[in-house]
Amino acid sequence: MLYVLMDAGTDIYAVASASVVEVVPCAALKTAPGAPRFIAGILNYRATPVPVVDSGMLLAGHPAAVRFSTRIILLRLEMGARERVLGLLGENVTRVQGFEESDFVEPGARGTDFPCAGRIAALGDRWVQRLDLASVLTEEVWEALTAEEA
Repeated sequence: MLYVLMDAGTDIYAVASASVVEVVPCAALKTAPGAPRFIAGILNYRATPVPVVDSGMLLAGHPAAVRFSTRIILLRLEMGARERVLGLLGENVTRVQGFEESDFVEPGARGTDFPCAGRIAALGDRWVQRLDLASVLTEEVWEALTAEEA
């Protein structure tokens, strides 16, 4: 399976390309008052509000640096009974890599604060950690962020 790679802090993360709707340049985001700190804001994506997660804040504790290679990865996720689109702001979104399921192994240590950080695979002398972003936003947080849909 192909994965889109991105950086957060000094680490490399992967999202399954099968869930990627589109990769777009950084864009102006509406602030989301009261949202968790890892929410960068709300993207107007084809007249639909899309919450954008700042991977730097979520995974490394500081905002993603806005550079030429910083992009928003739009992901299609199953959230409860509905399919939704979530944006992921990531640094160095310039690579796609193929991995087999068997390439991913348990990391040996995993914090309970990051349920979205999954198994890891070797890439050269570095590790790539797979992300499961459906576990980032609860249904209640999602509804609060996208209340304008109603």
